[in-house]
Formats: sequence, C-alpha cells, structure tokens
Amino acid sequence: MPERLVLIVRNPALAARVRRVAAAAGLEVEALAAPADLGGLGDRGDLSEQGPPTAVVLELELPGAIEAVAAAKRRWPATFLAGSVTLPDQELWLAARAAGCDLVLNHGALPARLRRRLAERAEGRALVPEPLRLAVKPVACEGDGLAGRAPDAPDGPIAVFSIGGALCAIRDVCPHAGASLADGELEGTVVTCPLHGSRFEVRTGRRLRGPADYPIRVYRAGRQGDELWVEVPREG
Repeated sequence: MPERLVLIVRNPALAARVRRVAAAAGLEVEALAAPADLGGLGDRGDLSEQGPPTAVVLELELPGAIEAVAAAKRRWPATFLAGSVTLPDQELWLAARAAGCDLVLNHGALPARLRRRLAERAEGRALVPEPLRLAVKPVACEGDGLAGRAPDAPDGPIAVFSIGGALCAIRDVCPHAGASLADGELEGTVVTCPLHGSRFEVRTGRRLRGPADYPIRVYRAGRQGDELWVEVPREG
C-alpha cells in the first residue's frame, strides 16, 4: 500500500505546497477537515492494511490541534508530526512540542523543511529517531504517588508516578506558570498543580481543569530490576 501524508490545513497556499512536497516524496495525501478527525483514523477498518501515516501536517491554530497531536503521538509514535503556525507564538510552540510535534515552523518555512526531512528519509535516515532512554532518580514511594524524577531531560524535567503498580511519566512543568507537578497532589490518575490548581490526567496528559490551556507531554516509562527509566524523543 502507498505511504501517505495526512493534511489538516485550511490555508490554501500552505496546503498546495505541502501537496507538492508529498508528491515528490511519493506520498499520497489524505486531507481531513479538522484536527478532531485525526482520531477517527485509528478506528477505520482499513488502517491495518494502510498502516499508520508516514507524516501528519496540521495548522496548530485550528481548534483541538494540540489535543490531536498528543493523541496521534501516543497512537503512532513513529509518525512524523509537523505543526504550522501563522505568527510567532511561543506559548503555542511550546505546547505543540510538549504534545509531541516533531517539527514546528511558520507557514512559509515548513514545506522546505519537510521536503528536506523526507529527502533524508529516502537516504535512510529515520523521520522520527529512536528515543533516548534516561535513568530516573527514584524517591521513596509506597503505593501510588511520585516514584522519581528525571530533572535533566533534554526537553525539561520529567516526573514519574506509580499508579496501581504501573509507571506514568509526564513533563514536570505546568504549562500555565511553570510549577513542578511533582509537588502536586495525586488523586487516582489526576495530578493537581500546587501553584494555581490546574489538573491533568497523568496517563494521557489531558488537561482536565485550567488555568492551564494545554495538555502536558507524556513519556514511556518502565522498570528494570530496581532501576527506573523513561524514554524521551531525540532531536531529528
């Protein structure tokens, strides 16, 4: 089956340029109307035949874009996720990277960078490099609660929680004002920011209550003997 690029873009000029890039790389383009439609791809009967998308390109200002990125990265970790912005917006850029975007650029720069990444892929370089496994500094924990931290991870500190014997890892920076979520209260699978009360589901990163506007990044975590580890994405 031909590989495909999923396009969720309303800007006609950007859409046309991305289509040309995809065609040059031999990718079919599947256009979706809204970020929320991305979730439905995983439920379609033909997905097992097509496989996950090679790449997804979407406009980050569209409603639900950040949530769609986070869900797509959990479902398809090897899919290249590229987000486009109209104007510089540091908060949106940080939120997109935290959600799992592998590339965030403005409308004008994104197609050229995407073309280069796809050309490198044709030469044997992975679009999404294998993640980096880091050791986690454990903390005393009996039952559910904070199990450890990776304070020096490349994209910011990570908190690891133990919940029902399973490990869940999240970026340890509240997207609202930067407080450490490791210092927050964990109730079930929900952590509350100790500074302003934002609440997040630690298994998925989903924002349950503001003032934070965005979800938080989640990571794969595990245990090997007495050692804890977490996997973080490498820069492409």
